[in-house]
Amino acid sequence: MFRLILLAALALGLAVATPARAQGDLLVAPTRLVLGGAGGGEVIVSNTGQRTTTYRISLVLRRMDAAGQIRPVDEAEARPSEAAALDMLNYAPRKITLAPGQSQTVRIGVRAPPGLATGEYRAHLLFRAVPDAPDVPSSTAPTPTADGMSIQLTPIYGVAIPLIVRIGEVAGAAKLSAAKLEGPATAPQVTVTLGRSGARSVYGTLELREAGRAEPIAAMKGIAAYPEVDQRSVSMPIDPKRLAQAKGALSVRFVETDPAAASAAPSDVPLARTPAP
Repeated sequence: MFRLILLAALALGLAVATPARAQGDLLVAPTRLVLGGAGGGEVIVSNTGQRTTTYRISLVLRRMDAAGQIRPVDEAEARPSEAAALDMLNYAPRKITLAPGQSQTVRIGVRAPPGLATGEYRAHLLFRAVPDAPDVPSSTAPTPTADGMSIQLTPIYGVAIPLIVRIGEVAGAAKLSAAKLEGPATAPQVTVTLGRSGARSVYGTLELREAGRAEPIAAMKGIAAYPEVDQRSVSMPIDPKRLAQAKGALSVRFVETDPAAASAAPSDVPLARTPAP
């Protein structure tokens, strides 16, 4: 008896400013949609590989933890705001087949029910490659085990992007704290705590800056903290040569790029040069 077990290898919750690329040559842009209670938006899906591939599209739930990792959530465990997001979001098509170099638009609609409470509602749109039927030559077929079964692992590649629906004016703010320089001199990194307050998620760019210098030493775009966490840890790798060239005082800055935070001031925290033990 031959049993095929599919091993999911999903690149989830990529909240970056550039298009999200999953293993398996799938490119999705944009990687984050913020919508109102009516109307909608669209996402472009591109096959950058060398083979025609079919992708299945679904609406799923994901939550962030304090380490900034995105974890899957079963619909049976959905919180009221998550269930509301699933109910009000719709999308089409549900399945697409793309030749190499081909792209297609996926349209997302929102229909919020009357009287829905002010707040932020979020689900994730998951794009997952459908694996080809196994074609295993007899010379390379898996060797059956003692019970007559054999196992072949087939990766299923995909990417999920957040769909955020905001009803009414949703306040939120970001604040950095506890910045540390860590790691060896050959591979330093800055670790900082990104705090979040209010009912809105925060989203922006993390920068390492030197006093008196206009351009940052390092920057990382697309950093988010969702409403389910009050704070999360963020680590940013630093070019050791650029760090060694910096002689002035160092600080870490978070600049929100969400349109809802257009008037928000950046959050800054000083950074000591001595690496944390």
